[in-house]
Amino acid sequence: MCTFRDDIAKLRQAGADVVGVSLTDVKSHAEFAEKYHVPFPLLADADRSVATTYGVLTSRMGMHYAKRTTFLIDPQGRIAKVYTDVDPEKNSAQVLADLDTLKAAP
Repeated sequence: MCTFRDDIAKLRQAGADVVGVSLTDVKSHAEFAEKYHVPFPLLADADRSVATTYGVLTSRMGMHYAKRTTFLIDPQGRIAKVYTDVDPEKNSAQVLADLDTLKAAP
């Protein structure tokens, strides 16, 4: 989350809208956003519907969680790329590079 925060100007310049989604509640998101100065929306998926729809909901020992995954969605609303097993320190740079590739594609 923090690398996306740090790269937000570059991401916006590249035409990206950044949104974070997790299973935690709105209050938790607000506290996290304030603590880490997150400059983009954090959406609460308390009912797990988004995680289920995107196929990232999993569970272990009775605990449900969403696998850390990034989706790059093109201007037509289609998933252009899925980043699984995300390295939080590198993911923002990967997305920026792929945004350039998407723009260059015919």
